[in-house]
Amino acid sequence: EEAFRGLRTNMLFMLGASQKVVLFTSTQPGEGKSFIAGNTAVSLAYMGKKVVIVGLDIRKPGLNKVFNLSHRTEGITNYLADPEHTNLFDMIQHSDVSPNLDILPGGPIPPNPTELMARTVLEDAIEKLKERYDYIILDTAPIAIVTDTAIASRVADMCVYVCRADVTPKLGYQYINVLRDQKKFDKLATVINSIDLSSRKAGYGYGYGHKYGYGYGHKYGYGYGME
Repeated sequence: EEAFRGLRTNMLFMLGASQKVVLFTSTQPGEGKSFIAGNTAVSLAYMGKKVVIVGLDIRKPGLNKVFNLSHRTEGITNYLADPEHTNLFDMIQHSDVSPNLDILPGGPIPPNPTELMARTVLEDAIEKLKERYDYIILDTAPIAIVTDTAIASRVADMCVYVCRADVTPKLGYQYINVLRDQKKFDKLATVINSIDLSSRKAGYGYGYGHKYGYGYGHKYGYGYGME
């Protein structure tokens, strides 16, 4: 779809030549984070790039619904909990959308998600994936609700913050500025979902850089600006 090609183009423009890891997050559930992350991964795969999307929203996994996956128990949490006895690549599922797209599900919900995210084995997992894939998409938890995503941000080259028109609270947009001012991410972009102002139909807006002030949807409605 044209909307996701536009997002892909802008995202690749922001990424450096050797940068591969893009983290997707939001303020709260229900803003379309997993949907946007999944379709961005599909768009990259359609370019001929090898892509893996990783379910790091390990408290409430959402990729199964997006990709209609079987509810198998193995996933990234198995590897984070016991890397010495777990083969990371055995848990990867191939997508039926594109031969270039794979999915690494979240796995069983752990009792200690924050501690798992803090382990250096997460870096090890990302490095292993970099050897096989051109791009790694991380579908993480809403950053304003739990600390997991802020902890996992250390492995990402870029963050895409997903908002939803009429759903994301005002404080959510303000929090984007907080993340930028605190330099939580080296590169921070914002997608505004359902931004078609003329008919309120599905669309998305995109902003990037310091103090962005535009977005576009299916009918080029303007998005929210930062400050």
